[in-house]
Amino acid sequence: MDNIQKQFPELANIDKRIWNEVYEEIRFYHLTASYILLDLQQSYEACWRIHMTKRCAQMLLKYESKAITELYETGMLGHSVYLHILELIEKKSLNLEFYRVSMVKGHLKTIEDPFDLLSLFRSLPNDEKTRWQRIMKVKHRWYQPDHILFKKGQRIQTAYLIARGIVKCKIDAMPIYYRSGNIVGIDALFSQDVLAHDTYRVSIGLLEAYCIDGILLSQFLHDKNLAPSIYREIAVNVLINNYQERLKLNRLQLRLLVHKRAKFYWNELDISIQLKENQRLFILAGYVNHLFNGQNNKYEPMQLQIFDTETEILLNSSTVAYSWMDEDEELSIKDANLTVHFPLPTYDLLSNDLLYPGHLSEITQVSERRHSASLLDDGIHSSEA
Repeated sequence: MDNIQKQFPELANIDKRIWNEVYEEIRFYHLTASYILLDLQQSYEACWRIHMTKRCAQMLLKYESKAITELYETGMLGHSVYLHILELIEKKSLNLEFYRVSMVKGHLKTIEDPFDLLSLFRSLPNDEKTRWQRIMKVKHRWYQPDHILFKKGQRIQTAYLIARGIVKCKIDAMPIYYRSGNIVGIDALFSQDVLAHDTYRVSIGLLEAYCIDGILLSQFLHDKNLAPSIYREIAVNVLINNYQERLKLNRLQLRLLVHKRAKFYWNELDISIQLKENQRLFILAGYVNHLFNGQNNKYEPMQLQIFDTETEILLNSSTVAYSWMDEDEELSIKDANLTVHFPLPTYDLLSNDLLYPGHLSEITQVSERRHSASLLDDGIHSSEA
């Protein structure tokens, strides 16, 4: 948008409010497109590899054309040789743009089994993975674009583990997107006192997901290999939906905090822990006892406690909790690691040149006296058509 303003000074007369509205709309479309591309990259890896190989080849041809044109401008290339090289480049570019690219030899299938995309099961032993694959197969579903999974304030009986596709939840001005590996509605399914935080619907394209009901959730939480990941997903959703303003962290920072820095307590048998000043304790399930000045205070689940003095906390076998320091929150703000498996802000993560290199577009113009430039012009027009 800034470049457009520089190239067309007359646009400065447009009202600033209108300009900002256009800017926000473009920003929204860019964000949506980025999430779609990230989902395609993750969900259809073989197809994405073929597509990006084609795009990279087009980029190389584009820059090869520019280099040949610059060489011709110096007079080092004869006119007939120059035309011949451009014709070869143009033919290659047309083939890439309009002809099907074959699968790489040795690849048996284009689309992976959706179960294999889920990081939740990836590290399990093979026999366990096979067992869960059988269980999850009957839970597999497809949903059409714009299908509403649940509405704001609804009591949730089914959560959705996303395999492919995007789920959108528009709470603020900008929507929140959930991709492969996220479980939408898991916090409200886990605690029946929690209702759907907002309306969740299938975004652009089909959604491929696994339905999780109360019985399946209970199976997850009784599996020692899966329970920590499921509890972490529940904790992140509860913190985001209920304590984001209090902690003054955005969604990405809260995810990083729980994934990388918070200490996890689970299946502890009547032990006490010492919390330091300003240490946070989030009780997800069960309860804890707080010993202070001879008094025993009981804290119920779904509570975030911040202690201003050193404190002794008693845990028990029912307790599921997370603790962290205020320094951990500061480090999460500074952490630039975007590789964790969850929804991401995607501004500036994708190169427009790489995704849309065009078909010999923006080639350096040849001087008007060289009629051979018409060959390039024709190529550009054929691409736009």
